[in-house]
Amino acid sequence: MQAHENPLFTPAEAAVLTRLSLKAVNNAIDKKTVPATTGLRAGHPTRLLDQRALMSLALERRLADRVVPELRREIFDALDARRGTVSLEGGLLRIDLREPRRELAASLRELRRARRLVVTDPEIVGGEPVFRGTRVPVHLIATLLGQGSPEADLLEGYPRLTPEMVRLAPLYAAAYPLRGRPRQQPWRGKAPVRRIRRKLAAIGAG
Repeated sequence: MQAHENPLFTPAEAAVLTRLSLKAVNNAIDKKTVPATTGLRAGHPTRLLDQRALMSLALERRLADRVVPELRREIFDALDARRGTVSLEGGLLRIDLREPRRELAASLRELRRARRLVVTDPEIVGGEPVFRGTRVPVHLIATLLGQGSPEADLLEGYPRLTPEMVRLAPLYAAAYPLRGRPRQQPWRGKAPVRRIRRKLAAIGAG
């Protein structure tokens, strides 16, 4: 995310923030249900969404099965950051925006916290994102969690991690997937952490 008054978000960030799948976010952009601009992120061209588009996506998750696309576009066009509701059809249709705004604000806080916990340094693990103050790759922890490794095992195997780091690893990994053809990772094809803790513990020793 960019630290200015009107931050822009990648589709992957938007998917995490709105709890939609990345495919659903890209479909909404492709169908022009939500507006997007083209820009650069980390030197790569990508589509970017502003906070109004994020709110549209948050509503898309709630309305997709209930409201036809044409009416959803009217709702999104009527969004106003200063208003707590959207009113259409002469007041016959009213949508309360307070709850989706609260959820979106909470998701933004979580993502900002995850970013603060992570550092990328070419001198550490080849520039792969690691948790600050450690040599533990964030995507490694997300992968192990996805394989079913319990949080307690991860904290035991990597003593420099905190419960918050473990909790936020999948969120960060989803918002910032590794780019390009992945190099062979030490955990690829291996069993969850219980069986490989000793072999990988050296990563977290720094």
